[in-house]
Amino acid sequence: MKKKVFGFITTVLAAAMLLSGCSGSSGNDGNASSGGNSGSASASGDGWKPSSTVTIYCVSAAGGATDYCDRAMAQALGDYWGATVQVVNQPGGSGGVAAGTVWNNAHDGMSILGFSEAVFSQRAMGVFDQAPTAWDLMPVMNTTAVLSVPAGSPYANIDDLIAASKSKTINMASGTGGSVWSLKASLFADAAGITFNRLNYEGSVPSQTAALSGEVEYVVTGLSEQLEYILAGKLVPLAMIETEPAEIEGFGTIPAITDALPSFADYKQPLQCIGLAIPNDCPDDVRAAYEEAFKACMESDTVKTALADGNYNTLGLYGEEAQALAAEQEQVYSWALFDAEVAPEDPSQFGIGHP
Repeated sequence: MKKKVFGFITTVLAAAMLLSGCSGSSGNDGNASSGGNSGSASASGDGWKPSSTVTIYCVSAAGGATDYCDRAMAQALGDYWGATVQVVNQPGGSGGVAAGTVWNNAHDGMSILGFSEAVFSQRAMGVFDQAPTAWDLMPVMNTTAVLSVPAGSPYANIDDLIAASKSKTINMASGTGGSVWSLKASLFADAAGITFNRLNYEGSVPSQTAALSGEVEYVVTGLSEQLEYILAGKLVPLAMIETEPAEIEGFGTIPAITDALPSFADYKQPLQCIGLAIPNDCPDDVRAAYEEAFKACMESDTVKTALADGNYNTLGLYGEEAQALAAEQEQVYSWALFDAEVAPEDPSQFGIGHP
């Protein structure tokens, strides 16, 4: 079944779950919001509310999917609480820099982690020593992986790229080592029997910029993140690094990588996952308040519009469902990255079983 990439996209991940970014400084650059003009419900007079400015520490640089998500949620949370919620971008260390900031701050609900799927591999990557289940994860959205080349590339299709990669080492970009795009690129290379020279960048936006500027010959990032460049003809998609194609309004169909490499379907597929998190040892009233706020924000016009405008899939998970996803995806990410010799730490030392 082809995936439609326009309008509001509903999630297709429920069955899989059952089976199993502003500047990079720590300044106060970011979104602030207040009021109730976005169609969001307001918090009741009972229960915990922030006493001052709440800060979302985003693991990515400005402009990518995580930053986009965090800014939409900052607006929605600000409207819900009638408070100021700001975003501070802290890329680096496969998400470990921002995670460390939030973890080392008071666990009082005033600091939020704007996480990406890199949270699932941080122990194996050696950048943060807490399991993803140490957080109250609130996944908001995701997108799918696409491999693209810049306009004018000599590679007209994925077969051309694979053939060239068997005769020489080609430069590629896919974000930081623990990202879903990095892992998708590694799985593609393994299925194709090729190698590449991975140039790491702190997020999808600089990775795509590297492709546009010719620093790398191809890039693997999110379809929603590449969409404007694809429609403008600046990036040419060769394949979805997925088991299903994508159909883009105004462009056409991007084939699934399984058309060229059927064995790719045999790999346990990692899911992109973007959202907010607080340490799960925050006071009970804080945790309860965040769960209610998150549910309200997911129903707000602000978040629904952001999802539709950005062509993202909706997740909206919390509680036990989010914890189950985190445990399952830590297995997938940690072992795949370790087996690909990207993650330096053996997952078994943390008690992470094979998926």
